[in-house]
Amino acid sequence: MKIQRFARAFRSRLAALAIGVATASLSLLAAGPAAAQDKPIKIGLTTDLTGIAAAYARSQVNGVQLAVDQINASGGLLGRKLEVLVRDSQLKPDLGTSHTRDLITRENVDFLIGPDGSAVGMTVSAVAKQYKKVVMMTIPNSPRITTETFHPYVFTVVPSGVMEARAMAAAIGPGNKRIAFIGGDYEAAHQGLKYFKDWLAKVNPSAEIVSEAWPKLGEPDYSSYITSLMSSKPDVIFSYLWGADLIGFVKQGKPYGVFTKTKVASLVFLDDLKALGDEMPDGVIAQMRAPFFALTGDRMTKFTEQFRAKYNDYPADWAIMGYEGMQILAQAIKSANSLESDAIVKAVEQVKYDGLRGPISFRALDHQGTVGSYIGTVAKSDKYPFKILTNVKTISAESIWPSEAEITAARAAVK
Repeated sequence: MKIQRFARAFRSRLAALAIGVATASLSLLAAGPAAAQDKPIKIGLTTDLTGIAAAYARSQVNGVQLAVDQINASGGLLGRKLEVLVRDSQLKPDLGTSHTRDLITRENVDFLIGPDGSAVGMTVSAVAKQYKKVVMMTIPNSPRITTETFHPYVFTVVPSGVMEARAMAAAIGPGNKRIAFIGGDYEAAHQGLKYFKDWLAKVNPSAEIVSEAWPKLGEPDYSSYITSLMSSKPDVIFSYLWGADLIGFVKQGKPYGVFTKTKVASLVFLDDLKALGDEMPDGVIAQMRAPFFALTGDRMTKFTEQFRAKYNDYPADWAIMGYEGMQILAQAIKSANSLESDAIVKAVEQVKYDGLRGPISFRALDHQGTVGSYIGTVAKSDKYPFKILTNVKTISAESIWPSEAEITAARAAVK
């Protein structure tokens, strides 16, 4: 009798346990899709928040974050919010590799955006290729990204170094026969001069480079370089300096009459215009990637207002390109209705984005965005507390990007 009572009790407990397990399992199954929906779509951003390009990186992060905030305020994507995870690569390629790999393998990011320096950009692209993650380049512009090391998962909304050099040659080549050059002694500047020379030979075969100066990055004393440039009696000096190096050259060049005795053409960014203020010489032929003050239309006006309201600052080139890159990714995710990399690649390839710089699409051959280069003349502004570019002309991407034959040859050379 006792054995029978024990058996009945055991069967009752076993049945109760089975019901409990089944109920828990059903609860977990029901919660699974909901839990997945609660997880944010993660965007990994490895950039250089430490070092000489830190201001550029901070502006880039702000542009990406503003886009994410607006997307989330509109309901997110695929029923989920977006989250940006930022890592500081400190302009060090090895950190670019390790941080990007960590973002993918440990943080499980869905996409990558950024970074800042081209050397770091190359490593981020390599990791993206390894893990088949879509990466949208918003500052790096090494031509190698879209030629020698190209892969299907990399896209760029930045005019490449080839495109910028060709745009400058088209702007200053005609009408100037004697051209002097100064650029930091690093790969991008050396490449820039090469591409400039190649295009110069087409736009003005009679022009020549009469002097080259190669100060190290961070050079504190430009006096010897300035005297060498001026002694060559150039019609125009082409500067490939930027940031603190450009600021140092401008300040030290003034007493030598650099900006009154000859013409000067240079890469210029909003950060430089703000830092120099009234010390920025009028008349400099300046090249920019996304000058907010020269970009017209309601979208640009509204974006500038929103950016200033959030960050109490004007949007630099980096913020504009970061914002557009993130919005393009969002448009592709929505179009593909998926987070799967190959689906997003196809969607981005078909994107026609109405951007702040105008319509942007991507060439299938190299995933280069249809973004041009802006060249104007520095002048004082009554509207802004810094000098701006006037008489700005847009050099279209299609007129300066490498041809299919050039890209094919560049890729074949490294095989």
